[in-house]
Amino acid sequence: MFVPVYEISNKTLSCLINLEVNRKLVDIAPLQPEWESRLKQEGLVRRIFSIFHYLENGLRSDDLAKIVKDEPERDDKASDVAIRAGVVGKERDIQQVLNFLNTNRLMEQIAYLTKKFKQTDYGQTDLIKLNALLGERLVSTTELGSFRQINVPEEATGSAPLAVEVPYQIEDLFGWFENAGKNEIHPVLKAGTMLYELMRISPFAKNNLSTAFCFTQLVLASEGYDLKKLWSPEEETLKNRDNFMAALASVPANNGELSLWFEYFTRNLDDAAEKTKTKVLNLVGDAPLFKSDKGRVISLTEREIAIMEEMTLKNEMTIKEIRNTLPMVSDDTILRDLKDLIDKKLIRKKGKTKGAVYVMGKVKSYR
Repeated sequence: MFVPVYEISNKTLSCLINLEVNRKLVDIAPLQPEWESRLKQEGLVRRIFSIFHYLENGLRSDDLAKIVKDEPERDDKASDVAIRAGVVGKERDIQQVLNFLNTNRLMEQIAYLTKKFKQTDYGQTDLIKLNALLGERLVSTTELGSFRQINVPEEATGSAPLAVEVPYQIEDLFGWFENAGKNEIHPVLKAGTMLYELMRISPFAKNNLSTAFCFTQLVLASEGYDLKKLWSPEEETLKNRDNFMAALASVPANNGELSLWFEYFTRNLDDAAEKTKTKVLNLVGDAPLFKSDKGRVISLTEREIAIMEEMTLKNEMTIKEIRNTLPMVSDDTILRDLKDLIDKKLIRKKGKTKGAVYVMGKVKSYR
């Protein structure tokens, strides 16, 4: 019987506490309906972009936003959606996004029923459904939701079991999952366990990473960690490919112990929740507010708000870190935004060389 082995370090515990606090703040924040709807859409776009950018899908984030805003139906063709939404891209890339949207709808339905009726019987069957939806029109019908028949699947982490072992390891994993209550393991650590194990086993021939992240999101949402569907934990987790792979590799390097992986997983969820809280608190009211030291309201663009949200969390950032915050924005545009923020005295620049950093200026970021 599978049983995860781990110790809860001070780092993991601190992240879990922060996550709980930020989750409660987001849940009780009196967001106006139009802002909440907008943030949900933005969060979904960031989730899709982070996963498929990692998988080298060629669509830009603004193209994804157009597709999400179009609200395509289940059976819409990628070519039709592209024309309606005004998106130019490979049909395969667009179909991946459509499949994710269909998968997300199923996840939300299962999570809603789980929370409403307190049922906890979702599991292996739902994992298979998620993989089948993610592969529609992209994978052969014989491979949709079917365990792999090859020994080295796509996106394997390096410790994937042989194909013949997959059904048994999945059955063992879900035997634990379906019987592990909150008194045994914290829901966030339960979700983290499933993400690691699904990445390790890589049970399907295709779409293992996206399937693993979708199931992880299902676990979090079902346990009440959906933050009004505003956040994007995938964005933080997959931000740095090397760090993600190193965190996965830490488990076999430590004889199967999940402790370091949990530190990585909870830190990224904590960061995602902190950013969501910051965004929500800045939007409580009629408009996003940043104020000068004298209380004057300062108008910002969406890009500048994104920079200020990150700056509020870190207090200082390098130009490289700012680029990571706006990965699809040109350097010239970022530099213009930074100059505007400096002119408005919201940030200031320390140093004149490549090692210069940008730090908080005279700003109050909340009401």
